[in-house]
Amino acid sequence: MKMGLDAEMRAAHEAGDSHILVDLYTRAAEARFADQDVDAACFYLTHARVWALDAGDPRAEALLMRLAAEGRDSI
Repeated sequence: MKMGLDAEMRAAHEAGDSHILVDLYTRAAEARFADQDVDAACFYLTHARVWALDAGDPRAEALLMRLAAEGRDSI
């Protein structure tokens, strides 16, 4: 049985798995970008970055760059 993205996020939150949360929030952002909903996409990218920072995940820098490119953060 395949879980939906929301269910996967809930499970990752319950498990406290920061690395998976980075993946899931990034996937959610990509889906919102595909729908041309930049505000929602940046909301999810921000969450992905916070979890990346929490986990010491090197993707935090790339996520910051993406947010900066959308005018949501500065470098």
